[in-house]
This record gives sequence, C-alpha cells and structure tokens, in this order.
Amino acid sequence: MIITGIVVEYNPFHNGHIYHINKAKELTNCDLLIAVTSGNFTQRGEPSVINKFIKTEAALKYGVDLVIELPYIYTVQNASIFGEYSIKLLDAMGVNNVVFGSETNNLEELKKMADLNINIDHLKEEMNKGLSYPKAYGLLSSSLYPNDILALTYLRAIKNTNINPITIQRTNDYKGLELNEIASATAIKQAIIEGKSVSRQTPIRIKEPLFFKDFYPFLRKLLITKDRNELKNIFLVSEGIESLLIKNALKYDNFEDFLNNSISKRYTKNRIQRICLSIINNIKKEDVINLPKLNYIRILGFNAKGQEYLRKYKNEEYKIVTQFKSIPGPYKDIEWKINNLYASYLNDPTGYIKEELKGPIIK
Repeated sequence: MIITGIVVEYNPFHNGHIYHINKAKELTNCDLLIAVTSGNFTQRGEPSVINKFIKTEAALKYGVDLVIELPYIYTVQNASIFGEYSIKLLDAMGVNNVVFGSETNNLEELKKMADLNINIDHLKEEMNKGLSYPKAYGLLSSSLYPNDILALTYLRAIKNTNINPITIQRTNDYKGLELNEIASATAIKQAIIEGKSVSRQTPIRIKEPLFFKDFYPFLRKLLITKDRNELKNIFLVSEGIESLLIKNALKYDNFEDFLNNSISKRYTKNRIQRICLSIINNIKKEDVINLPKLNYIRILGFNAKGQEYLRKYKNEEYKIVTQFKSIPGPYKDIEWKINNLYASYLNDPTGYIKEELKGPIIK
C-alpha cells in the first residue's frame, strides 16, 4: 500500500492547495493521502483565517483521505520544530512519501543543504552578518524562500525514516498580491480585508475570517496591564523582548504599527507574532517544559478509505484520538485554552466548541 503525506496550513484553503493535493497523488500514485494540518493558529504566528474544521472539510472534499492535527505547541514555533513534528506524525501514520512545495525544486541541492551544520531558523540573520556558506547551493547565495526553508526541515526530519521526499515546483510568489486563479494566501487574505471577492481563488466560502488585528485590543490590554515578571514567564518570551512589546503597546493603537515597530533583524515578523500568540493564549514556559513526549494523533476527519486505514492502524508509540476528551491531559489543557480563545472571536462560540468536542468529520 502506497501512503503519501502532505504538510498543510490552509490559511486559507485555495486553488493552489487543490493543485498540491492532485499533484501529490499523481506523482506517487498513492492508495491513501494523509494531511497533517495546523489547527486554529499557524506556524507564522497568526490566527487561521478559517477554522480547522473548515480546513478539514475542504481537504476531504478535494482529495485528502485522512486529516490529522499538529498540536498547537508544535505548530506555533520555528520552522525546525514545525517541520520535525509534522514529519513525526506522518511517519507514525506509516507514510511512504512526503510531497512538498519548493521554490528551487532542486531536491538534490536541498538535500545537500539539509546536511550542512547550519541553523535553519536563523539562516537569514546569519547571512546578514556576513557568515559564509558554500555558494554552490543556490538558496544560500540568493534570496531565502519559505517553502525551501521548510523543505530543509522536512529533509532533516526524514533522515532516520523510510519516507521518500518529493518536491513540487512553487510557481507563484508567496507574498505576491496578484489575484490570479492560483493566488498566494497573502493575496487572498489582503483581498478579504479589502472586501474583494475571492471566489475565483478559493472554492470555499469564507464567512468569518479572523486576522491578528482582531486580537490586538486584547493583546494590547494584556501587555499594558500584566506584570513584567509575569510576561517573562510566558513561553517564547526571552532576552527582554517584553519591554519592547510593552513600550509599543502603549504607543500604538494599530496592530500593523505595533508589529512593524517590534520587528528587527533578530526578531522577525513571524517570531514576534508567535510570541504575541503565546501571550494572548497565556502559554507559560512551565506548561511546555512539563509536556510529556508526544504520544497521540488527533484525527480531524476522514473518508471511507481513511476510515478503513484507521481500523487496521497499529502503532505502540502513538494512540489514535478521535474525541477531544481523549487528548492526554497536559496537551488537552493547552488545546482547550487556545481553542476557547479562538472561538470567542466567532459569531457562535458555543457552536464552535460543540464541534471541537464531537468526533471527526466523516465524508
């Protein structure tokens, strides 16, 4: 049985993701396609424009057979952690292949770069300092692209597995604002903010889009009122960054201004956003330190093929979780907290929480 895995965020789900699904199936001729997805918050430190159940519905409708969730604490961290734990879960599910997008689409070059003793998460910063890396590798001698950086994390994570990596050419600029039929998530989100139609770019109807600016009043209040020592104990807060965030919260009533004035060479936009998510979700350092080894896989949805596979699935290290109540305690505490916060910004928070507590979506 050929099982292919993909790592997704669907923020939001769009035509490019349909292409990814179809291409993954075509390139591997797989019998089963499994997607591991972030939940209601993303690796770049943003609330997801659409909630994870809408993501799951779309994935199943357009060809994924089984959707599993990457826990929040491994989603909202640097690329290395995100990539490592995404691959861990796919490996635990028995995938033979992982198919991912790449700007260079040069797998051999990417493999060589993955073998280098470099810090992927701070590669751009180190290059800005003038540190030299072999110029034979295109990514290290030119611009750094997000899919290639994630590709390096996947390639490192699969080294001790039997997973075969396969790349797909990324053809559009991830920050491009052109509303073509296959547009970037950035372009689609900007169009939504501006009230433009995105019906050509995404097959789903986006009813209640959420953006970080929606959370900013709450974040600002926390930064202004919390004790500084309390902020120091928040996960990802380090090196006195809380002082700058407090200063900017006092100064700016607009999220974009707050964010732009908090960014530096050391603290990128995504890193600042991830820190801010930890603050609004009240994730403490001790919460993360006390987490046991990841030993569960939460199922968000499946079709008939996915259901059949789950019936036969066995893995002594991981238990399959189909109900929220069955998530191991320390992980469940974090997931409950962050999903309640997300739900509080929806028109029907109670309805969303009911969906969180019921079983997987079945197609």
